[in-house]
Amino acid sequence: MSSTLLNFIYLLSLVCWVGSIIFFSFFVAPVVFKNLEREKAGELIGIIFPRYYKIGYVCGALVLMVLLLTGIETAGLKGCAWGIMMLGTLCAGLAVNPKAKIIKEKLREASESDKPELEARFKTLHSLSVKLNAAVLFAGLWLLWLSSINFKL
Repeated sequence: MSSTLLNFIYLLSLVCWVGSIIFFSFFVAPVVFKNLEREKAGELIGIIFPRYYKIGYVCGALVLMVLLLTGIETAGLKGCAWGIMMLGTLCAGLAVNPKAKIIKEKLREASESDKPELEARFKTLHSLSVKLNAAVLFAGLWLLWLSSINFKL
């Protein structure tokens, strides 16, 4: 495969991944929660999340493919940044989000005495999700920085 095509796949994947995080976190989620009642906003975000994480899985796989094809041993810090991004995305998408979804469903059917505990558990998972999202974003910005060091127009 040509190095130009590999560079294109790498940059497009990385920019789509980081861009989706920025767009969702700073534009979509705030607008949804500002304009819809909390329950409906949560439902809509819950529908978006699986697709949001799929973007990370696909883009992460493509970035890894390029790193492997170009020699992962030379990737160094890029591999580290990619690893943080992928680990954060996988943890949030495959562990935290499904648990939060189950708790949300239980909350709808819970008695008033059970709600405080479930709400506390959901809040903890939400906080973890936000932290993982921030870690993925900052690692992605770091990876973009590392990728731009020798970049020439």
